[in-house]
Amino acid sequence: MRTWIAALILMLLPFSAWAEIDPVRLYGDTIRFDVVRNGEVVGQHETRFSKVDGKLKVTSNMTLEIFVLVFPVYAFNYASVETWSNNRLRKLDVRVLDGSDTVEVSAIAKNDALLIMGPNGEDVVRTPILSTNHWNAEVLRHDKVLNTLTGRVNMVSIQRGAQETLPLPNGSVKAVRYDYNGDLTDTSVWYDQKGRWVKLQFKARDGSTIHYLCRTCEAEG
Repeated sequence: MRTWIAALILMLLPFSAWAEIDPVRLYGDTIRFDVVRNGEVVGQHETRFSKVDGKLKVTSNMTLEIFVLVFPVYAFNYASVETWSNNRLRKLDVRVLDGSDTVEVSAIAKNDALLIMGPNGEDVVRTPILSTNHWNAEVLRHDKVLNTLTGRVNMVSIQRGAQETLPLPNGSVKAVRYDYNGDLTDTSVWYDQKGRWVKLQFKARDGSTIHYLCRTCEAEG
């Protein structure tokens, strides 16, 4: 009951108070997921949190490899480094290896704006804006996100779904599903009652559905 009440209060807080959530306190220093396709684990995702000189550093890495029989037919590697200070994204560097293609996206803060450089050229967006790395549940209150795969600013509407009970290696956790609409579709993310990211689902380029299933999330007592 206390957890549910705390979660309700958190959802009613203004942006400034919500943004004060400490991800290191929320997640620890690392959160890990199995990447699952067609019921088979095909990769891993890891996000690490650290604080250096008063700044928050968030490092995300995802590797995926698909085999036919024993032969690798497709590989995807994602690496992202975010730097945050004063609850705002100040710097972003992303490198994606998608099969034989390489995509790089970067962003750097300029006063109250973020200069984005990607495969489609440059763009400028006012901050605060969150990336599609999903660890920050404050994104639920925003109508735009920085797509780290394309370097584009996506206008979105994130709709709340039902609460579900998700299995974990050491038990289960209740979490609410949120579905993306607008410029970013076929993506759903689950956050638990403390605002922690616990699951992700999206459509891959080949039309298959990819699931992130948490390996390190805390089960409910």
